[in-house]
Amino acid sequence: MAATTRGGGDKLASSVMRVIAVVVTYNRKELLLECLAALARQTRPVARILVVDNASTDGTPDAVGTSGVAADLLRLTRNGGGSEGFHFGVAEALRDDSDWLWLMDDDCEPADDALERLLETPSAADPAVAALVPAVRHPDGRLLPMHRGRITPRLIRAPIQAAADDEYERPEVELDFASFVGPLFRTSAVRAMGPPLREAFIRFEDLEYSARLRPHGAMRLVPGSLVAHKEAVPVTGSDLRTLWKDFTRGGAFRTQWKGVYGVRNVIYAGRRHGFVSAAAACSYVLLQLGRAAAFDERRLRTMYLYALYGYDGWRGLFRNVPPGRWGEVAGGADVVRAINREALRYDVDVTTRHAAPVPATPQG
Repeated sequence: MAATTRGGGDKLASSVMRVIAVVVTYNRKELLLECLAALARQTRPVARILVVDNASTDGTPDAVGTSGVAADLLRLTRNGGGSEGFHFGVAEALRDDSDWLWLMDDDCEPADDALERLLETPSAADPAVAALVPAVRHPDGRLLPMHRGRITPRLIRAPIQAAADDEYERPEVELDFASFVGPLFRTSAVRAMGPPLREAFIRFEDLEYSARLRPHGAMRLVPGSLVAHKEAVPVTGSDLRTLWKDFTRGGAFRTQWKGVYGVRNVIYAGRRHGFVSAAAACSYVLLQLGRAAAFDERRLRTMYLYALYGYDGWRGLFRNVPPGRWGEVAGGADVVRAINREALRYDVDVTTRHAAPVPATPQG
């Protein structure tokens, strides 16, 4: 049955829009099943659900097959991070006809009417709008503001300014940054700019993609559409006190790949799209050096890695060591040689069946 307005009026134009959901997962089958169930409950049904499995070892393929939710599975031969999953997932989705692509991780749970609320907005019918994004909240209802905002060149702080609380009271708000927690991208814009950056591995690949989107159309936040994000350690504010608490949280050396890849990706995206200067790139690295010196395990080695990967970001070099090998490789005596030896290659197709060929580095 075609969707109708909430007052029972005329049929919405959104009823003929074809939406493909792309969900990336790795070893979190319970969360994935909750995400798939939420997609199956949408009051405005999706036309296709595409699950991209980054070589899970927890029985994810069988779980998808027995979930009772109609979903296609694209299984990769390695875990190249969320970035590689979205890259190949979007490339596969572009082989099909659609009007919109709905991107999310496996720890997302959209409200039952999330898609309907996005597609019933006036912006959905405006070809000048390239992305519609729902509000992101923790399952307990708290707003997670750092997932939505504006790209703002800044000398010291990261170039993302969260949308203000009062903006969530409006029907729509123009933004230019959204994390991959439920953004809805117009397929024509995605075809023009290509899939997400495969080489980023994880963290701030969505920043690069948001910046790449800007020449192709506007991005609008729709606060009435909600997606719950089940973050283990959520950042529930954008004020300096909350951000400082998150910034000063120490971490084990084996997990530092997340931070160094993130700094590299911010610098790469900012240099490529013109919102990070050389001075700002240096300040980001220096800030992380100070944080590592004060709060991290294996401080000198961590500081060296932040400097190394910050420079990689400026050069556009992506040396990603799989997380399971990071502690051993990055902690060895000849760290650069070990990283170069163990880094993932990006001149290979890691899908288990043919995928449309896409460039290793996005164009446009």
